[in-house]
Amino acid sequence: MLKADRIGLVIVVASLLVITAIVLLLFGNQRDNQISDIRTQGVSLARAISGVPYEQLVPGGQQQGVVQALLHGTGNKKLAYVTISDRQGLTVAEAVAGGIITPAAKIPTEPSAWLGDLQQTTGQQRFFEYHAPLLQQGDLQGFVRLGYFYPASGLSLEQMPFIAMVALPVFLLAPFFYFLLRMEVRPIKVANDEISKLIDGEGMKSVQISATGELGEFMHRFNHFVEMASSKVQSLESDKERLVTSSKLLTYRKNRVETVLETLPEAVMILDESGTVTFANQKLAAMFDVTQETVLTQPVQSWCEHAEVLNLLARFQSQNKTRNFTETMRFSTDTFSTRSIATKTYPLFAATGANSSIGTLIVFRDETQEALARKARTDFVSHLSHELKSPLNVLALYSESLLSDAGKDREHQKEAANVIAAEVDRLSTLITGLLSMTQIEGGSISPDRSLVKLQDVVSAAFEEAQHMAVDKNCTFELDIPKEMNPVFVDKDLIRVAVTNLMSNAVKYNKENGTVTVTVEDTEDATQIRVADTGIGISEEEEAQIFDKFYRSTDERVQEIGGHGLGLALAKQIIELHHGKLLLNRDREEGAEFIINLWKETTAVRQAI
Repeated sequence: MLKADRIGLVIVVASLLVITAIVLLLFGNQRDNQISDIRTQGVSLARAISGVPYEQLVPGGQQQGVVQALLHGTGNKKLAYVTISDRQGLTVAEAVAGGIITPAAKIPTEPSAWLGDLQQTTGQQRFFEYHAPLLQQGDLQGFVRLGYFYPASGLSLEQMPFIAMVALPVFLLAPFFYFLLRMEVRPIKVANDEISKLIDGEGMKSVQISATGELGEFMHRFNHFVEMASSKVQSLESDKERLVTSSKLLTYRKNRVETVLETLPEAVMILDESGTVTFANQKLAAMFDVTQETVLTQPVQSWCEHAEVLNLLARFQSQNKTRNFTETMRFSTDTFSTRSIATKTYPLFAATGANSSIGTLIVFRDETQEALARKARTDFVSHLSHELKSPLNVLALYSESLLSDAGKDREHQKEAANVIAAEVDRLSTLITGLLSMTQIEGGSISPDRSLVKLQDVVSAAFEEAQHMAVDKNCTFELDIPKEMNPVFVDKDLIRVAVTNLMSNAVKYNKENGTVTVTVEDTEDATQIRVADTGIGISEEEEAQIFDKFYRSTDERVQEIGGHGLGLALAKQIIELHHGKLLLNRDREEGAEFIINLWKETTAVRQAI
């Protein structure tokens, strides 16, 4: 309703503007006609007066009232003044309408300009002035000047009927045009409402309105367009459902494949046809110490500084070379913390074409443990050969000496027998230790557990260690509670582990040193501590003391015999009982080893 009122108001304002424009145009045309009439009258009258003798126009002539007659006798109210001036421009006769001041004369000097017109102004009044020469026998005697009022603008009472006649048809036509406009706009308004409903989501349907002419044709085409759009929308909705289903299926397959790749023990990378990284599992990101997002979104050079890996990936970014090959590459580098990495590439082919490569699978396999195992086997064989060779050389030497003339000496025979017995005992200890470690590592030995009084086992090993330290004059201290709960362990294996620790405490102790053995029953574990005041263990060697055949490079240690198997065997025995063998790093003098045999509740809690 407001919109219709606004249109009506616009029509009324437009009608007034039209009427105003018509009136202004009519007034302007009227003024132009008046100016044209004044020009025609002024030029004609000026020429007529110029033909009158000069003596008849000036005062003293035979007709003294000619100028007055010209002003008042014509009956032309537009004539403002008539003046006669001599050749110098001085007024010699004039007739002026009431209240008018004659403007100063502007006498032309050129003969060609004697007859002409110009505009004059006096105060607020403007005049059209026409002038002509007064001649006598061809000589210039003066000029006649005729001044006409400039046509005034504005309305007068006489013009009001005319204006009313002009305005009446316009005002009568305005409602008629407004009615016609409403008739033409009504179908458009209905169409607008229907289209608004379509926009608001009431469904794609034809717009049913009654319209003729171009609007009717437009609505017919619009309805045809709506039908086509509706058909397209339905088709797109169907395609969308298929695409959503396909997308979900592809996402499921992709997630399933990525889950499988994430569960692989190796680091995996997938490249597309252009050599761009499209997948990297978490193990690969951890190998290069970056995030998966970095691998997928950043250039290779930003997260990998290793030249061999860069060269490998650059080969798959070539646009002209075939990449249907499989190869294996191994390398070791400080970038991977001295780890040994093996890479193997596999071309990926499309299911529809065996010769169409769609990418490459690169597997980064960490072979550090295998390399360490190979090195450990080599070191083991080397150490074992050395440990077997030394006593065998001694046995061979004394055997040869017994067969020689020196073997007939009784004292030499005793010495040889003692040395041979010692070396055989050393070999026996070595072989027994190796067999025990091999059985434990291979899982062929299981602890024969029973409830054991740990005080008896530790006391027996303590007495044996005292006999070993006769030559060093060591002091032994044993601290065992009188009452302790029995522990569920293999008595013989625990005896071996404790004996090895006490043997090392005696062997690597100093003269007049102290060996302290403490047994304590804590809340979580039964704890055995074996401490000495000997050579001790440096920080650099702490991580290696439990390795097989490892012996310190300290000269004091090298002077003492040993196989480097005691701590390794003790550690395996304790771990076989699900316990823990630790080195106390807070000790300033000597070394202290701690055995923790976890109680059942603690073991269960740790397992959980």
